Amino acid sequence: MPLSNNFFENIIRKIFKKDKKAYRDFAPWVNNLILEFEKMKNIELHIIAPHKGLKKMKYAFTLNRIHYHFYAPELFFPFRNLKYRITKIQNRTFKRNRRLIKDFIQNIQPDIVNLIGAENPYYAIAALDIQHIPVYLSAQTVYSNPDRMKLSGHVDTMVWDIEIQLHKHIQYMGCGGRMHYDLLKKNNPQAIIFKNFFPIQQPNKVKPLPKIYDFVFFAAGVAPKKGIEDALEALAIVNRQREATLDVVGSCNPEYKSYLVQKIKKLGLEDRVYFHDYFPVHADMHQHIVQARYALLPVKLDVIPGTIIEAILLDLPVVCYKTTGTPYLNSEKPGVLIAELNNVRELANHMLTLMESEILAQSLAKNAKEFVLKTFDNTTSAKRLLADYYAVLAHYHHGTPIPKELLFDTHEFPIY
Repeated sequence: MPLSNNFFENIIRKIFKKDKKAYRDFAPWVNNLILEFEKMKNIELHIIAPHKGLKKMKYAFTLNRIHYHFYAPELFFPFRNLKYRITKIQNRTFKRNRRLIKDFIQNIQPDIVNLIGAENPYYAIAALDIQHIPVYLSAQTVYSNPDRMKLSGHVDTMVWDIEIQLHKHIQYMGCGGRMHYDLLKKNNPQAIIFKNFFPIQQPNKVKPLPKIYDFVFFAAGVAPKKGIEDALEALAIVNRQREATLDVVGSCNPEYKSYLVQKIKKLGLEDRVYFHDYFPVHADMHQHIVQARYALLPVKLDVIPGTIIEAILLDLPVVCYKTTGTPYLNSEKPGVLIAELNNVRELANHMLTLMESEILAQSLAKNAKEFVLKTFDNTTSAKRLLADYYAVLAHYHHGTPIPKELLFDTHEFPIY
């Protein structure tokens, strides 16, 4: 692909003593889904996606029978963004992006459109323009969650409003957890919701390394909703009984990191917590975190966080919070240790349990991995999504009832 070297941006970054701008892995679950579709001989798949580094307005190619259509999105044009920041205009309509996507779709003439991520308005908004073609929304998350402000401290009203518009506009949706199901139904009671798991990121070529940290906390972005502050408080409780260390991996806002550093000092954990920035290559992050004995992932605003799945696949025993999805991991055998949401003391007790019983820790890790490999098999997830497509087409054009086995079953995912 003809990509920019970010010359001018990197000059500015150098002036402000920031790292160079670099391209990095993005939404690996989508990449994994594409890899599964490459194996399928009976479909024609077109990917329409923004790429902020694209030198040209748009660029297309075919690789392994998948047709790619990339475009330079309006969102990342610096001067336009500056205008919106200065004027504080929130009702952006992304006309240019919508026009490009509409042109792509008109040229492709697809049977069905699968929108991945309604929480990304700069491309998702284009789904509002699609007519006479069924649209299926794969819900990565639900941004318009009332708990978001409480846990994140900030809500982008434009993102919130456009996502709700999309939820109300789209009839067919897929999700993998009860929280998202309930929120989607709240926004659109008439929606038909399928059970849909995204393909997981299978760690590859990870070499065994010496264990130098007791626990690892990792996320793309270290933030309150990921439970980092609770993790630190739990670590402080643990350290009153026995020494334990925590490795914190992921990008972190400088101001928030300063706050965390002060919190660490107040808790007396200066020599117990280590920070490592985001790894641009996902596989490098996997290689790093296997240096921990256990994973501490008290995510608060999610169903089954991808980080928990990845830790399980890396054979790390996991301590986490109870969400509307994490108990599902224990539905067959005990696999992860789950604390009630916001119960830091219980979180710490589970950490101590792992440290005090290696036999239990390994048993939990084994059970969890068996369940994940069976339940979240990538090929199975992709085939299920393809079955969803055919069911949507039959329902949209002929009113054929959706097979029950494809629909999200609230009995399988009770409210926790």
